Amino acid sequence: MLGDQNPNADFYASLFQRYNYGDYEMTPISPARMGNVNRNNNIIITEEAYRDLAKIRNITLQTNQEVAFLIFGEELPNGTVLLDTVISTFQPSSRTSADFDRLNEILNKYVADIANGKYRNGNKQIICHGHTHGMSPVSDNFSFGDLISYVQFNNSHRLFKNRQVETMALLMPPSGDFNFIFYENNPQYEGFYTFPTVYLKQSDGSIGELPAYQNGNYLDNDNQLDNV
Repeated sequence: MLGDQNPNADFYASLFQRYNYGDYEMTPISPARMGNVNRNNNIIITEEAYRDLAKIRNITLQTNQEVAFLIFGEELPNGTVLLDTVISTFQPSSRTSADFDRLNEILNKYVADIANGKYRNGNKQIICHGHTHGMSPVSDNFSFGDLISYVQFNNSHRLFKNRQVETMALLMPPSGDFNFIFYENNPQYEGFYTFPTVYLKQSDGSIGELPAYQNGNYLDNDNQLDNV
């Protein structure tokens, strides 16, 4: 996935050497080295979903525990991704990493409902796999383990692999950014792509922009690595 054919292999290798924490999965991976999705694929989060996400981020800010969650939505005809339903089963735990196990039953039922035509309205359904990061010197970046889990998620259901249902992921770091990512499984374009524009749709219909990849301390080059 991030092997010798990746144009940023040397950069990733330097991250592994400096920040492996004894565990390569914790190595930070900078979104600054990823491309962007098609400019038509903006993300809109409804006000209700935004409030739920704000509560989830606040749990992590107070406890430093990562929180796992899912967001359900759909891709509109113009390419916009509308996300309106947040699902989380967080329970306080001694572990700090996000636990997705409790979400599997809900996810499997939702996928089965899609397969059975419950959400057949002409729009492609979207399932977003999300989690928060607690505070650390590199917590605004993705981890290598995050990227592995996103690929595994993409391969976890037949509807995901054949793109009948689109999958994506969201990292909410301490900076307050809403960092969505898409894994492209087409071999010609395989890799990770970021969503640079995220909007909040208020209940009155007004639209405002949310920060995405703006406020965090994102690793970018070797000089920045030396200063972290």
